[in-house]
Amino acid sequence: MCEPGRTGGEWSQERLDAGAGRDSAMRVALLSHLASPVAPTGAEHSLALLARGLAARKHQVAVSVPGPWSLAPDLARAGIEVVEIPCRCAWLVSYQRQPWSRQVARALRYALPDPGRRMLETWLEGFRPHVVHVNCLPHTRGAAAAHRVGCPLLWHVREILPPGSRRRWFASRLRRRADQVVAVSAAVAAWLAEEGLGDRVEVVHNGVDRPPVLLPAHPARSSLGLHLIPETAFVVGLYGQLLPHKGVVDMVRAVHTADGEIPDLHLLIAGDGPRWYRREIEAAVADGPAEARIHLLPPQGDVWSLLAAADVVAVTTLTPDPLPRVILEAMAAARPVIAYSGGGVAEMVVDGTTGVLVAPGDIGALAQGLVRLARHPELRKSLGSAGAERVACHFSIDQHLDRMEKVLIDVAGS
Repeated sequence: MCEPGRTGGEWSQERLDAGAGRDSAMRVALLSHLASPVAPTGAEHSLALLARGLAARKHQVAVSVPGPWSLAPDLARAGIEVVEIPCRCAWLVSYQRQPWSRQVARALRYALPDPGRRMLETWLEGFRPHVVHVNCLPHTRGAAAAHRVGCPLLWHVREILPPGSRRRWFASRLRRRADQVVAVSAAVAAWLAEEGLGDRVEVVHNGVDRPPVLLPAHPARSSLGLHLIPETAFVVGLYGQLLPHKGVVDMVRAVHTADGEIPDLHLLIAGDGPRWYRREIEAAVADGPAEARIHLLPPQGDVWSLLAAADVVAVTTLTPDPLPRVILEAMAAARPVIAYSGGGVAEMVVDGTTGVLVAPGDIGALAQGLVRLARHPELRKSLGSAGAERVACHFSIDQHLDRMEKVLIDVAGS
């Protein structure tokens, strides 16, 4: 659905010649499959950054979300329309094999009529976007709606799937609906290429805003209610969704293992997750010598306060992690990262230069990495500085927007 009176190719070429669309607005509809009311995921933050960046470049941007969204007021202040349209997503994108009962239940729920199907199509017909951006694999219904109303479609894939029938099913939807696919990392692009989609995939890494001026560590900890942590303590932060594949229990066990070798070792865990898994985390916390120094915090809206409170940021995802945003944010805040090396993590963290990488599931190596970082504050400073420089050179928000704007313009002219 292109601007009346012009072909898509003419419209696209004019904007490319004029400097990526800054003289004339492109209408872009961004479809989010999630609307977290308290603690948005990295994918949601990435979508919001893209929306604000495109709007700042004078494009007309509107965002569809399935419910009340904590990021909506910020976008509204930037003049971006945010509409609530319910959607029924294909929640079969976890890397690990799900129990058959859960797979069947989710498949049956997805098969039910979608309450927002007509609403989404009507909204797209009224907004008349030059291009629709679908954020993440589960929003297959959003992609179908864009296809039905004739909008060019860019599908942003932020997931890694193992070989098998689920992966083939999603690949068939991408093949049928997407004019172009953006992969958030080379690790994501690899499985898409294996499914025969390599000719329409482009890798665009996420970008990250420059952080505000961070509080010193001790006041930042106090702002989180952690007044009793000594200023001399060594504090590790693990932030994000509290789900089994995120390896939170691995991190807790590594802290217990390293406890005897690190005076005043503290671990901060902040995030949201199911109660049953939180109980599992609490049981692991209680099962070791560092119990009193492992702090479970509720979800926090301000990631920069969490990063300021930590000396080191840990990411211990057991399954291949596509491109975890918290790593970019930690590096931007000059915090060294210790992480499991699966997925796209090694595309961000340079082992020994900007952080420490260990094999997924190797709790002993994770503990030894913590000991090394705790004993060598000069190493932490060096890794943090190098991480901040790497983000500025390779993962800036301007670089991300340049790439995404170019791809969106190309798709709009397809």
